[in-house]
Amino acid sequence: MYFVALSLCLASATETTLYSEEFTCTDDWSGFAQIEKAALSGATAGDQINVYVTAISAGTEWPQVALQYVDAAWEWHDFADPHSYGLWDQTAPVKASIELTQAMLDNVEDGLYLIVKGAGFTANLITLTHTPSEAGSTQSIWSGSKDFGNAWGEWETLSASLFANAVEGQLLRFRFTDLRAGAQLKVGRSDWEVMDDTEIVNLSGRYQDFTVTATMLAKLKANGTIISGLGFTLTEVLLINPADLRTLNLFVPVTDNWTYAARPSFTIHVENPYDEAVTANAEIEIATDKMAPVDTLHAVVNIPANGSDNIVFTTENDLEAGFYKATCIVNDDLARAFVFAINPTAAVSAPDAQADFASFWAAAKTQLEAIEMNPVLTEITAKSTAARKVYLVEFNSIPDGLTGDPVVVRGYYCEPQDGQPHPVIMHYLGYDSGYRPGGQDVKPYCPSGDAEPTYAEFYLSTRGQSINNRAAEEREADGKGDFVNTYGDWFAFHFGDKDSYYYRGAFMDCVQAIRFMATRPTSDMNNLFGEGQSQGGAFTYAAAALSDHPFRAIAPGIAFLGDFPDYFDIVNWPAYVARENQGTMTDAEMFAFLSYFDTKNLAPSITAATYACLGLQDNVCPPHTNIAPYNNLTVTDKQLVINPELMHQVSGTWYNEMMAFFAAHMDNTPTGVESIQHSVVSNQKYFRNGQMIIVRDNKIYNALGQQL
Repeated sequence: MYFVALSLCLASATETTLYSEEFTCTDDWSGFAQIEKAALSGATAGDQINVYVTAISAGTEWPQVALQYVDAAWEWHDFADPHSYGLWDQTAPVKASIELTQAMLDNVEDGLYLIVKGAGFTANLITLTHTPSEAGSTQSIWSGSKDFGNAWGEWETLSASLFANAVEGQLLRFRFTDLRAGAQLKVGRSDWEVMDDTEIVNLSGRYQDFTVTATMLAKLKANGTIISGLGFTLTEVLLINPADLRTLNLFVPVTDNWTYAARPSFTIHVENPYDEAVTANAEIEIATDKMAPVDTLHAVVNIPANGSDNIVFTTENDLEAGFYKATCIVNDDLARAFVFAINPTAAVSAPDAQADFASFWAAAKTQLEAIEMNPVLTEITAKSTAARKVYLVEFNSIPDGLTGDPVVVRGYYCEPQDGQPHPVIMHYLGYDSGYRPGGQDVKPYCPSGDAEPTYAEFYLSTRGQSINNRAAEEREADGKGDFVNTYGDWFAFHFGDKDSYYYRGAFMDCVQAIRFMATRPTSDMNNLFGEGQSQGGAFTYAAAALSDHPFRAIAPGIAFLGDFPDYFDIVNWPAYVARENQGTMTDAEMFAFLSYFDTKNLAPSITAATYACLGLQDNVCPPHTNIAPYNNLTVTDKQLVINPELMHQVSGTWYNEMMAFFAAHMDNTPTGVESIQHSVVSNQKYFRNGQMIIVRDNKIYNALGQQL
C-alpha cells in the first residue's frame, strides 16, 4: 500500500490576525506577545503561526522567535515539540513561521495563553495561517512521540475537533515505532471503554488501521477518543481516504510448518494489480519472541504491470533453538507477522524449583489426606442415559491455606451402568475468563451419558471456577442453589503466599478428583488418562505429577502456567496481574514464589506418555511457555503437535487424535487377582504383594473401594 498523493489539505488557506501591536524581544529574552487561547479555537495541527519581524538586533548572538504557553497555574512552559524560528541568517523584514502540532494545541487548550517570545527582534503582526481540510480528505491529525511504556497506564487524548472533517469509510491510522513484546493498542471512548466497532489489538508492522463506521464517527465527532495501550511509541495519527491508497496484494504462505532445524526460509508473494510497474521494497524483520532484534532481510524487486513475483528470504546464519517473530513488510505495508520455531524441542527452559519444592507438595498432599472427602452425588437426569448416569459431584478439598475449613469443589461425573470397570478420563478446565456474573451466560459443559460410553469420566471445576461460579439457572438443573466465586481473580488470589495461593488449592482439587474416581466401582484406575487445554493443560501436568495413581497417558493442550520468568517478558497477561499484586516482593522473590506452581518444575515427576500441542501464534500462552514443561519431561514416550497458524486454540482434529492416543496406551491386561481357594467370607481383608484387598459379597475390591 502506498499513497498516490498524500494531500493534507485541498482547500485554500486563510490568514487571520491574532496580534497587531509592535513588541520587542530583547537579548535577555524580555518582552512577549500574549494570545488568548480562544483565538486558536479553529486551528488544527499543521497550521502556522506567522510572526512578521520588522527588525533584527545586530548585537544578539542567536536572534530567534519562540513559542511558549501559560498553564492554568500561570506557569510558563516551553513546548516539547520544535517551536522556534532562527533569525541569525535572516534580514528583516521577514515572516517567521512556526508549524503548530496537535500536542502544542492541546497544551494551549488545557492552559490560558499562547506566548510569542524570543530574543533580538521587533515585530508588529502575528497571524494564523489555517488551511481547512475537505471532508474525507487524507490528513495528519496528530504527530509526536508518545511512549506507552511496558504496562497499561499511559494514554493520549484526541479531541473531537480533530475529527471535524472525518467521514464514514475513512481509515483511522495509528503509526508507531519501538514495538515491544505484547504490544497492544486500544481506541477508547470518552468513558474509557473500547470504542464501538473496534477491539484491543496486538500490534505488528508499522501502523494499525481501523475503518471509521457510522457509530464510530458519531462518537469521534462528539467526544474524540482516548488512545491507550502498552509496548509501543505512537508517532502519528492520520485520517486516510482509501482512494488515496494503492494496495499491492501480499501473501506469506506457511513453509515447513514454520518450524525449522536452524535456518528459516520465507516467501512473500506480491501481486501488482495496476497497469504500471511497481517497485517492491521488501524486508523481513526477525526478532526473538521477547522482541530483541536478531536480523533484517532486504530485497528490492520490480513487479511488472498486472504481474506478480515470489520474493524468497533466508538468513545467512543459523538461529539458536527457540521461538522468533518474523515481520514481513513491503512498501511500508505489513504482509504478515508471525511466530516461527527453530528446533523447538531443544529450547531450554531450565527448572527453577526451590529446594523445598518436593516437600511443599508432599505436605499439601498430606493435608489433603486428612480431609474427609464426603462426596455428594446428585443425578443430572436430563443428561443420564442407559449407558451412563451423569452426576453433579460435590466433595471436600483442602482449605485455602494451612488451616481452615475444607473447600467444597464440584464436577460432572459420568458413571457407566454395566457394572464393569472402565478406563477413566479426567477432564481439566481452562481459566473461567469467559464468564462474568450477569454477562455472557456461559453454561459449563455437561456431557451426555452417551458421549463416551466406554469411559468413566470426570469434568472437574476447581475452586471458584466454572460450576462453582454459576447461579442455579446458569447450570444444568441439579436442584441446588447458586454457587458463588469468592476468590475474585484466581491468578491474583493470595498472590505471594505459597501456602494459601489459589493454585496450591486448585492442584489439590485435581488430586482429590482422582481420589474420588478411585472410590467408584466402575473405575479402572489402571487405565487412568487426563486432558485439558490452557489452564486445563496446566492442571493435566500438575495432576500427572502429583497424583497418587499413575496416569497411563495425558494430553495437555496449549498449557498455561509455564516458565513464568520468560512468560512475563513475552505477553502482558497474566504478567500485569502479577505486577499489580507484587507488593514489596522483588522480582527474584516473586519468581521464586511462582516456581512452586510452574509446570516446568512439575514435569520431571511425570511418568505418563504425553501427547501435547501448541499454537505458534498463541498470544495468551505463547509457545515458549507451552513447550517448557514438555521439554522437561523425562519420559521418552511423548509427542508434540505444532499448529503453525493457530493462536490460543487447538485444531479441529485434536480431540480425535487425543482419544486415539489414549486408546493406543490402554492396558488391557487382566487385573490378575489371584483366586482364593476357600470359601469367601464377607468383608474379609487379605494382603497380596504388600497391597490390601477386600472380599465383600463375593466381589474383590482394593483398599480404595475399586472393584478388581
